[in-house]
Amino acid sequence: MVLNSMNMKHFILLILMMGTLLVSAQESPKVYNTQRTIQKPSIDGIPDEDCWKQAEPVTEFIQNLPDEGRPATQPSEVRILYDDNAIYIGAMLYDSNPDSVLRELGVRDATLNADLFRIGFDTYNNNQDGYFFELYASGVQRDSKQSDLTYNAVWDSKVRILSNGWSLEIKIPYSALRFPSVENQEWGLQITRTIERRKEFAQWALVPKNVNNALIYWGKLTGIADIKAPVRLSVTPFATAYYEQSPYYESEGITSYNKAFSYNFGADLKYGVDEKFTVDLTLLPDFSQVQSDSKVKNLSYREVTYNENRPFFKESTELFQKNQLFYSRRIGQTPGGFYRVPSLLAEGETIRENPSQVKLLNATKISGRNNNGLGIGFLNALTDNAWAIIGTGDGGTRKILTEPLTNFNVLVLDQQLKHNSSFYFINTNVIRAKQYPDANVTGAGFTYESKKHTWATDASGALSQKITLADSLENNFNIVYGYRYFAGVRKISGKLQFGVSHTYINNTFDSRDIGYYVIGNLMKERVYAEYSIFKPNKVFRDNYNALIFDHGVNPETGKPITSYLNLESYFTFLNYSSLDFNFETTPFKTWDYYEPRIAGRYSRTYRYYMFNTGYATDARKALRLNLNLMYGDFLEKFEGKLFGLISTLRFRASDRLGLRYDFQLINDTYNIGFADKDANGDIIYGGRQLYTYDNKLSLQFIFKNDMSLSLVARHYWNTGEYKNYYVLQQDGEIIETRTYQGTNDFSYNVFNIDLVYSWQFAPGSNLSLVYKNAIETEDAEIIRSFSRNFGNTYEAPQTNSFSLKLLYYLDYNYLKQVKS
Repeated sequence: MVLNSMNMKHFILLILMMGTLLVSAQESPKVYNTQRTIQKPSIDGIPDEDCWKQAEPVTEFIQNLPDEGRPATQPSEVRILYDDNAIYIGAMLYDSNPDSVLRELGVRDATLNADLFRIGFDTYNNNQDGYFFELYASGVQRDSKQSDLTYNAVWDSKVRILSNGWSLEIKIPYSALRFPSVENQEWGLQITRTIERRKEFAQWALVPKNVNNALIYWGKLTGIADIKAPVRLSVTPFATAYYEQSPYYESEGITSYNKAFSYNFGADLKYGVDEKFTVDLTLLPDFSQVQSDSKVKNLSYREVTYNENRPFFKESTELFQKNQLFYSRRIGQTPGGFYRVPSLLAEGETIRENPSQVKLLNATKISGRNNNGLGIGFLNALTDNAWAIIGTGDGGTRKILTEPLTNFNVLVLDQQLKHNSSFYFINTNVIRAKQYPDANVTGAGFTYESKKHTWATDASGALSQKITLADSLENNFNIVYGYRYFAGVRKISGKLQFGVSHTYINNTFDSRDIGYYVIGNLMKERVYAEYSIFKPNKVFRDNYNALIFDHGVNPETGKPITSYLNLESYFTFLNYSSLDFNFETTPFKTWDYYEPRIAGRYSRTYRYYMFNTGYATDARKALRLNLNLMYGDFLEKFEGKLFGLISTLRFRASDRLGLRYDFQLINDTYNIGFADKDANGDIIYGGRQLYTYDNKLSLQFIFKNDMSLSLVARHYWNTGEYKNYYVLQQDGEIIETRTYQGTNDFSYNVFNIDLVYSWQFAPGSNLSLVYKNAIETEDAEIIRSFSRNFGNTYEAPQTNSFSLKLLYYLDYNYLKQVKS
């Protein structure tokens, strides 16, 4: 790396100076003193037992939205009690128009069009993390943590709709929380109420808008004394029956199907080592019922990443996200040799089995934070060998190893410091069978916030090691090292927020074995500014504006490789409809060192601009439309307009039935990119017209709070028709060629159906029946007719599956109470 030493000194000095700036002091926090109760409230939704009378009510609620600082428009009374086993919340939420209280039903943790009550506990009182327990007026539960939106706990609640509003009771067992072993507890506390029809969000402890850490403004909960953390032990055994019909080869145009029935038994275990640390173990896990991925056609060298839908890798994984070195989808991914199998077949051989996912044998994670603020996370997972089964010409079979037995490890240490600052260390490690490469990545970083939480300074770095066997006899290894680092400073509060940062990644940094794919050989600066207006005026309720500018170069050649300017504005009208604008462009000429797909070569990236605007109607209405229009074009050499339409239509037929239709149509009339490498060794680029159609229909019917039926059907169609071909020159420019005879046109289709019936028949226990249909096809013929293409897709070879899964939650404390 080559840097101007004076510029680097100025950059470091700027970070240090900005990191020390302060603002005015905060007011003293509110305090609520709770009471111990002898009588256990019956959780029936009406807090009318005598025990509630000993608790002082919380009544002072202040609007955060829409009119910050004004009293809430409807009165509320909230009381908190505790005993040796749980904490109890009783609330009376008055409403002058009780018939207008919105009560949409939905599955747990959903975002609903319904009034909402929420209580939050910062049990370590360190402004670093908080537990949130939320209850809709329809009785649907939500829970999360400040650092982990996927957090799920087992707790009890009940709602009642009354003639003067609605009421609720909640029981949260201590097994759902982690708290310190001290005689007198002091927790952070926040209580909020949302009146959905007014979009009113009222808080007990008012948090100013646009602050980086809301927990520093929370009030305090005192009075809890002489409680002990219970034994946190739960086991969730499960049983799964699975039937699948899938295609495995074609003979004379006839598709043969493999029909297989299987069953699986496994268990998930949670054990609290103490009040601070928890062990999560999944044994012989079954992920057959997770939501299907929304697959897309990828023409670039960049990797497409998909959301994690497997519960074990979604829940309690916040510590493992440091430095973006852990991408959980690597565990159990498509085998590395999956796509090579057809090329390894001899004449007369066929593919009988070729698993598209590696089997996960078991996984364990340990996470928690001690009394000194040190968070510790450890994750280990073991995946099995993946074998393709090949049918030989003589009627026998042989096997091809597509992925070896692999062990994955992640270790994280995260030390909390004063004023919401922190320092972390992370190590990821992948170990495979001896003849296959191993990998190790180590990273560290810190965030420092000023005392008044106005400025923040961030810095991080990582070192990667790719280890391959050089000589099996001598047991020698080749190790390739790579590194990256980042430094930045941000203003993190107020209407105006901004920041600057510097990123460096060398050309050998590689974190792909268990992390995200990172583009190397990059030295980039970023500057951004955001300005928000929250006070309503005669037209708008609020307004957000942002500007981002990136400029990066290849540190070895000095050539610019990224230049990006983005401007965006978002407006919410007084009627809660919204309008947004976005403009992006490449101000300067850049070069791409990865698109040619050959090391040492690069190509010119042609400057472009893109404009899009969107409008959304009021989300409170039964019918809501979100419409976005896009337009773009090259700024030089080529004329390649892009037109796009993205829309979402959502209809709530009733509090039980909801429908949503997502549609996307993009016509990129002239897209330039890599196409092929010809027999002469020339790199061929293509000018192609790309059409993308994406249709997704979602339907959900809620029988009752714990029983639902949902359907998700998606059809994705992407076509590419090549108009011209070009030969890449040594200087990075492209020249049209008429001698290239290759054919690269394509028509790619994906169709999925996920039909799910779910019944939560007891707390934490569930019975689910899932039907899935999956089709994925690609060929060179481009069909112009949408209906004909859809018909051909639906008639293509497809995988159909049915699965029935029963899981039952067993909690040690509950069983102990029943026994006693």
